[in-house]
Amino acid sequence: MNVTAPRVLIVDDTSNWRVTLETLLKSYGYTVTVAANVLEASEALERGPYHAAILDVRLDDFDDDNREGLATVLISAHRKYPRMGFIVISSYYNEAEVRSFAPPDVRWFYFDKNNFPIDRLLNTLQELVQEMLAKMP
Repeated sequence: MNVTAPRVLIVDDTSNWRVTLETLLKSYGYTVTVAANVLEASEALERGPYHAAILDVRLDDFDDDNREGLATVLISAHRKYPRMGFIVISSYYNEAEVRSFAPPDVRWFYFDKNNFPIDRLLNTLQELVQEMLAKMP
């Protein structure tokens, strides 16, 4: 593992999204850890720290009201790594809805899975990593 590469945690219950994001980020030099659910994400957070995380809001396709990505993973990650930034992705919730239940002190950006500009994702991720590196002692 390249210890100087920025570390990113990806949490999404859909394997196509996990694989696509992991492949993309690795091709840009990121060290990537993937998790499919809250338990895997909790285990991954114990192996942190991470420079940034990409989180799906809904981690259960069978529950329309599921918000485990934010309600559990984001809050746990923020408590453990308060300087870490997040990219929140969803095809079910819009940005206003995410804003209404995301903690106000968390640095995050919203991406709609149905309209997902890769260049914006890469630029946003780079910005979050640079911010995290600037805050490190």
